[in-house]
Amino acid sequence: MSISKGLFIGSLIGTAISLLDKQTRQNAVTNIQHAKDTVTDFDQMSSSLNRTAEKIKKSALKISDDAAFVKKQLEELKGITPVVATIIHDTKEAFFNGDTKNQERKLVSSIHYLPETESSIR
Repeated sequence: MSISKGLFIGSLIGTAISLLDKQTRQNAVTNIQHAKDTVTDFDQMSSSLNRTAEKIKKSALKISDDAAFVKKQLEELKGITPVVATIIHDTKEAFFNGDTKNQERKLVSSIHYLPETESSIR
């Protein structure tokens, strides 16, 4: 006799002996009934799957929106970085270029360096 047959027959004998106890039989029947109800309740399973799919969809949309926001901010930063460098260079030249004792300082708003945005065009 092969080992798999021996294991199978042994498990059947063990199960039969354990079912001699009334409490074990009742628990087995309850567990089997619960498993049957769970497997045959397709409406609950499908609604659970739909809820999970909806959560995944919302999460993906949020991640997509966050990525678009970060991309937009990076593009704005790329445009502003040269402007800041120009402001720093102009400030350096104003303070360290030539004879600064008699040179009149002219304060200029840095706003004229910024690129136009949609909100400033309107």
